[in-house]
Amino acid sequence: MSQIIKSLDDYIEKLAQSCNIDCGTSFPSGVTKQAELFAKWFQEAGFYSETVDLGQKVGHGVFATNDPEAKAYDLLLSGHLDTVFKEGTCQERPFYVKGDKAYGPGVADMKSGDLAILWAINSLDEEILKRIKIAVCLNPDEETGSVHSSAWIDSYAKKSRYALVFESSDRIGKLTEQRKGIAHIDIFLQGVGAHAGFCPEKGRSAVDALAECIIRINALRTENVTVNFGVVDGGTIANAIAENAHARIDVRFWSNEQWDEFYSAFKKEFAKPFGKDIKSSFDILVLNKPMVKLPQTKDLKDLVAEAYARQGIEVEFVRSGGISDGNHISQSGTAVLDGLGPVGGDAHTIREWLDLTSVETSVKALQNIIYSL
Repeated sequence: MSQIIKSLDDYIEKLAQSCNIDCGTSFPSGVTKQAELFAKWFQEAGFYSETVDLGQKVGHGVFATNDPEAKAYDLLLSGHLDTVFKEGTCQERPFYVKGDKAYGPGVADMKSGDLAILWAINSLDEEILKRIKIAVCLNPDEETGSVHSSAWIDSYAKKSRYALVFESSDRIGKLTEQRKGIAHIDIFLQGVGAHAGFCPEKGRSAVDALAECIIRINALRTENVTVNFGVVDGGTIANAIAENAHARIDVRFWSNEQWDEFYSAFKKEFAKPFGKDIKSSFDILVLNKPMVKLPQTKDLKDLVAEAYARQGIEVEFVRSGGISDGNHISQSGTAVLDGLGPVGGDAHTIREWLDLTSVETSVKALQNIIYSL
């Protein structure tokens, strides 16, 4: 086993290389370049690794393990290679360090977590690597819901005792045990176009119908289910009755049962007209079920809390309205915790930052967890 990250300086050097590669989800060749870099690093560290082709619409993922012949794994470590940023971002604002913080595209979300995984397992004793079987999956499309990679990740999750996701958190030891599920739904309404001045009575406004739709669908909100009409558009000019209107909504929920109840009520609303001569339809673009607590989650929480306690860190388990690959991993039946990456913030913005003083603590925590398995 060759130790390719021996210090924080080594980590920062690799972080700079990674952050300075454009790898927005919509730029597959950049994501694949990122995958090739991480696969190379895992190989240099002595692990089996390969890039994984997940289709023409996304870049490649990375799979790495200390035992390529394993039929089951003690631990799955999950990260992602893609960012939300457009091609050319790295040239506009490349990686840099100022004081104890690093800045750059994807520095917290989540190159820091990916490299923390590499550093931690690269520094493990040979004896532990003979005893514990570890799988690593870095996927190329987490930022768009892991549509093309979730089945691939889940194939390893189903063979793993536990899973940990290395998204960043706002403090070391603040770990996510539950996440809301999410659905993105496109709504289409078609009316009858007409001149707004000469013969408005002949028209049936799709925009008016959409207003009615918004009122009725928003009425399905509950304490646990949120609905947000994030995109609304319709019509073409002010002096024409709008023939078409469209909306895209974001729905979030804590349990599969809450989604089932909402979706049943949602379909009932679409079975009723939103106005005279109005046609309506919808299309579910994304559906990620929630990250849920399983019976074995308690054992994982106890193990993790004990590992952090060795460093004098008190663990706080929280719920989050955001999603991650922990959502579908838990739905595969594997207990999972999230937020184990180094401390960072302002993800998806030009202000994104990483607290470099938290990196070694995050790395050591993962090593303690592995030694406890």
